[in-house]
Amino acid sequence: MTLAPGFVARFTATAARARLALVHPTRDVVDRLERGEIDILVTGADGAHGDLMQRPLFEDSFLSAQRKGHPRGNGALDLDRFCALDHLLISADGGGFSGLVDDALAALGRSRRVAVSIQTYALAPVILAHSDCICTLPRRFLMRFSHELDLTPPPLDLPPARIVALWHPRNQEDGGHAWLRECLYHAAAA
Repeated sequence: MTLAPGFVARFTATAARARLALVHPTRDVVDRLERGEIDILVTGADGAHGDLMQRPLFEDSFLSAQRKGHPRGNGALDLDRFCALDHLLISADGGGFSGLVDDALAALGRSRRVAVSIQTYALAPVILAHSDCICTLPRRFLMRFSHELDLTPPPLDLPPARIVALWHPRNQEDGGHAWLRECLYHAAAA
């Protein structure tokens, strides 16, 4: 959601006859990368694998989002109110109800109620716009929806989201693969 628009625009503008497939990562994504079924994996830095080549793409802070007209109002969130609200969580594995925010809350001796767990970022703005859930996601992603959602800093310190590109070492010197990586780097820098 964050990189695809710029990446696809650059890709199609410079390689009109090439084809591109963006796929949702599965549990065997590293195996698929090693088998050559996937060229590049864009993931959080915690998903990095020691045998793969990698390059940081960007770091991002977090914002909390809610629908416009949310019953709580649209001012700053304090920690008590944040913990009392229903939350939407994106679980890449599907069905998880705990993540980075929960780890940060636990370190403070606090918790929240994750009412909804989804597997893809694409659904988050739609669900938020039609529910009273709030969600804490990377700033770069949420800013695309600032006209539809109210955004505010979360009331706790969160480490920055670190996004990296991973690829198999056999592709390091391949000219076509290097070009593909450059398209991605350009999108990340924009």
